[in-house]
Amino acid sequence: MNDFNPTRIELARKYRGWTKKELAERSGMTPTYIGMLVGNPTTHLTESSVEKIAYATSLPLSFFMLRDPGLDWNRLAFRRKKTITRNLSNRICAEFEMLADTVSRVSSMSNVPDKTASWLDKIAPTFNPQAQGVRRIAANTRAILGLPSRGAVRNMIRSVERKGVIIAPLTTKVADSVSDGVTYPDKALIGYFPENKPGDRLRFTIAHELGHLVLHRYRRPKDVSLMEREANEFAGEFLLPESDARAIISPSMMLEDYLYVKSGWGISIGAAVRRAFDLGLIDGDKYKSLYVRMAQRHWIKHEPVEVKAEHPVRLAQMLGRAFGGLDDTGRSTVPRDGIEGFLGVPFELANDWCDNRLTEKAASWTTMR
Repeated sequence: MNDFNPTRIELARKYRGWTKKELAERSGMTPTYIGMLVGNPTTHLTESSVEKIAYATSLPLSFFMLRDPGLDWNRLAFRRKKTITRNLSNRICAEFEMLADTVSRVSSMSNVPDKTASWLDKIAPTFNPQAQGVRRIAANTRAILGLPSRGAVRNMIRSVERKGVIIAPLTTKVADSVSDGVTYPDKALIGYFPENKPGDRLRFTIAHELGHLVLHRYRRPKDVSLMEREANEFAGEFLLPESDARAIISPSMMLEDYLYVKSGWGISIGAAVRRAFDLGLIDGDKYKSLYVRMAQRHWIKHEPVEVKAEHPVRLAQMLGRAFGGLDDTGRSTVPRDGIEGFLGVPFELANDWCDNRLTEKAASWTTMR
């Protein structure tokens, strides 16, 4: 009986960023045979063929036995810039699909009830909110997450994780070709690209992606730029509430004064300036003037005032519960053969998604009780 899934070959190829010809060369097969395997799902896969492909792609044999999670890549929310290639887009989508599949499997194994969908369902709009409506939804989301209506969000990632949303760093190197995060409207899952991003940028990224999860669960603007603008508006209100912004920002403030806003609310100077403009606290001329000064001081990419980077823990904890290796400190010790055999992903990749919070367990999963 053939238990292998031919469509997983194409997913593996896209994840690695290879052409069919490259996959064939690396697997020691002919391009014609690879094309037949990929193009005809009814093809009988031999274990020998799959072993060659698994070896070449550095993916467990079990990866090619899993069912497809059925993720519609067209519904993935991440901003693609003009410089992005199809190859890179495929790699991002493939890794996120693998992450989503892993999260789904771990959730079913860890026996932790998922209450995320219920609160998302209640707050997600089915109409097209204007800017003020987006701000109101962001304020309501803060309340649902147990945050006060005013003041800084002390730990953005933990605030979101406590409500059941999984947050994980992705391994695909994107440089400046895409935005900093990825979400899927039907999944309580946020992927982000760390790549040495400062803490304030990471916090805004998570808030932005949370905006996508909430605002675009049941609706999706036809204009992608509007969808991104909504998520930015949500993130701005979530991190720097309008009442706070009006209390601390004035038209007369100089660029140096925004250092206080950044240190107090963990939002970048650039985002705070944009927030002031969006709320009408400064006019267009002042907005442009402040950005010119930021550019002159080389603050566009390297701002002063360090905001510490935050780190996700929920996925690592779920893996620890699933495989019985969660200690009193919350550290997860899991077996390599359990991760690779049951989840179909390399241990190292799972560890990357867990922000390097996994410790490999020497004992075999099959001997565990």
